[in-house]
Amino acid sequence: MAIKKTTTKKATAEKAVKEKPTGSGKYLVIVESPTKEKTISRFLGASYRVKSSFGHIRDLPADCLGVDETSFEPTYKLLSRGTKIAAELNKLAKGCDTVYLATDPDREGEAIAWHLTHIIKVPADKFKRIAFHEITKQAINHSLEEPRSIDLNLVNAQQARRIIDRLVGYKLSPLLWSKIKSGLSAGRVQSVSVRLIAERAKEIVAFKEEDYFTIFTKLTKEKENEFEAKVVKWDGQTIEKTVLMKLFSEDYRHKTSIFKKFENTVPVASYLKENTLKVKKVEKKSSKQKPRPPFITSTIQQDAYNRLGFSSDRTMRIAQSLYEGIDLKGEREGLITYMRTDSFNVSQEMLKETAKFIKETYGADFVPENFRVYEKKVKGAQEAHESIHPTNVYRTPNGLKEFLNVDQYKLYDLIWRRYVSCQMEDAQFDVVSMEVSDEKDKVLLRAGGRTMKFEGYLKVYKDLKKESDDGDDDDDDKEGLLPILKEGDILDLKDIETKSHKTSHPPYYNEASIIRTLEKHGIGRPSTYAAIIKTVMDRGYIKRNPKEKKILITELGDLVTDKLTGFFEDIMSLSYTADIEGKLDSIAEGKDEWITVMKDFYLPFSKSLKTASKDMTVTKPTAQKTKEKCPECGSLMDLRESRFGKYLACSSFPKCRGKMALDAEGNKKIVVKPIKTDKTCTKCKKNKMLLRKSARGFFLACSGFPRCRNINPITEEEILQLHKDAGVEYVPVVLVAKTETPVDTEKTEKAEAPVNTERPEIVENTEDETEE
Repeated sequence: MAIKKTTTKKATAEKAVKEKPTGSGKYLVIVESPTKEKTISRFLGASYRVKSSFGHIRDLPADCLGVDETSFEPTYKLLSRGTKIAAELNKLAKGCDTVYLATDPDREGEAIAWHLTHIIKVPADKFKRIAFHEITKQAINHSLEEPRSIDLNLVNAQQARRIIDRLVGYKLSPLLWSKIKSGLSAGRVQSVSVRLIAERAKEIVAFKEEDYFTIFTKLTKEKENEFEAKVVKWDGQTIEKTVLMKLFSEDYRHKTSIFKKFENTVPVASYLKENTLKVKKVEKKSSKQKPRPPFITSTIQQDAYNRLGFSSDRTMRIAQSLYEGIDLKGEREGLITYMRTDSFNVSQEMLKETAKFIKETYGADFVPENFRVYEKKVKGAQEAHESIHPTNVYRTPNGLKEFLNVDQYKLYDLIWRRYVSCQMEDAQFDVVSMEVSDEKDKVLLRAGGRTMKFEGYLKVYKDLKKESDDGDDDDDDKEGLLPILKEGDILDLKDIETKSHKTSHPPYYNEASIIRTLEKHGIGRPSTYAAIIKTVMDRGYIKRNPKEKKILITELGDLVTDKLTGFFEDIMSLSYTADIEGKLDSIAEGKDEWITVMKDFYLPFSKSLKTASKDMTVTKPTAQKTKEKCPECGSLMDLRESRFGKYLACSSFPKCRGKMALDAEGNKKIVVKPIKTDKTCTKCKKNKMLLRKSARGFFLACSGFPRCRNINPITEEEILQLHKDAGVEYVPVVLVAKTETPVDTEKTEKAEAPVNTERPEIVENTEDETEE
């Protein structure tokens, strides 16, 4: 559907209207979610009716392309749930003076608002667009005082993205069905994301691992403390070297040394023992460590994964709940700003409040002379947006702990500390570096250390164990502290240690690093990263190895990537995908016409599609034969792989659908059936509770799942008794996931299961989720 462009280049619409609404005194405010409806209703008077559209109310049809391939005119249809919602919104709007479109402050929100104006049958001048970045009474009232019209450039950008993605998906997916197998899908962003992981797997396989050695010493002067020094030069040669490798997505550097064998180090060790070592140079200087910027969507996903072990999807769901509102002693208010943002902006009012809080809490020395302003680094970042930060800095994590569940508390704590620290002074250190040599300068050693002289922003992280803003342990104020020495001091050699190393292959991607790579290359948008990862995981193209925190390519993902890369090099390249994102940004800024962008994209794509349909060979995924017999029919089983990992499937499929789950090591998984109890669910009051087992331990769950998702903790004594009564062998849960996260989440999450909104993964369901 063609969208008429506004006359202004930026199309940010008409002059703000600051007078209060007048008329019959009835106003309709439409938001995207029922949670926001509930929160915002409490801020507005009886004249206002707040109603949710439940997200998008209409979209391209699900049963056909819905786009004219010549004019690119889209055909929109109400979603299945849209008819009832549209009728209700129309009924409410008819008796109102003004309809405020309060959808999210991004392109998707702008598009939803635009669609609503075509569904709700009231005069166009009744619609007013309002936007806010936090759900607080002050923010809502301010937005009502400054309504605007819909930004059609943003709508055009969203529509262009939607149509491009529809064309790619609807054209490539049938191609994959005919050439590989049915049920597959491809996408403009998801396919190049899978390629990143597929290419990394090839780079790791191609890497040739080598041994190398380094030498460390323990030195001292008379009665001074020992310190460690590393041998860095021998006979004029630098020992350790950095090797640069060009990879598909980035440059990779790894270390090696001139000592390839242990025997190479023996002459150095002998020389050190036979010669006198003395201090050649001592250098002292001060250094500063700056805080990081406040969170944006991509960085909160990365940090939550690295620190808390949260997937990107889980992080966004928790952040959404904090944004939409939490009940605080009868009041309901959003605790953080909008979580889909790529801007580091913070309002002047918030900066003033933060400086006041830091001065009162930590002291005037911790407040910088000027507010810290962080420049945007994300392509196309929208500076009108706010970064992710608390709506009220005085609401400390500990002060809110009683109102939040475990996950909400952890994420809010992460956001709060990051934001407060970003407006504090630098941490300051005294740094000492030292060079040690013999009289002939044949060998050179180096040592270094630093002492903290002012905590600065690290004060916010002081109470955390082994955790700081940069992921290091900043609880220790002294790192590698050196004794007080001067040039010419003679040193005693106390010990020599030769350390063995192996050259490191490029690291596997994890959720944090794949998001960082997507952002670096401008692929997708921060608000879409969680959905991208979830989609390709659901398709079975990649899988998680949670124990080692890796994302791995599957056989199917590798096959699909190879096929698409061979015929759609443009779509599968990093630069092309980023270029499309840049053009969408240009549409949003009013610099490009969306129809022109569509033509530039579709003409070459359609030519590649014709070639692929003709020349791409048919290749079916191979199944590995096993000697295991199917429990259903007795036929031999095949080893297959899905997004949940490897599993056994009957070779007689589809006549027999027998399956067998396997664990991470490829062994048959013991299926634990739920045990019935006589306890009634405390939430729905009608279903009995079941004893279930997850990777985190045993718990009670309502048998009415998924209609009722209530879960409760259970004691060890109760678990043993229920197993005894049911005549079932008790197999305790062994928690092996301590290496998965930088903090020990298993203990707290298990103990506080009743307030965790996420239902644990149920072991017995795993075999039902495997796919042919």
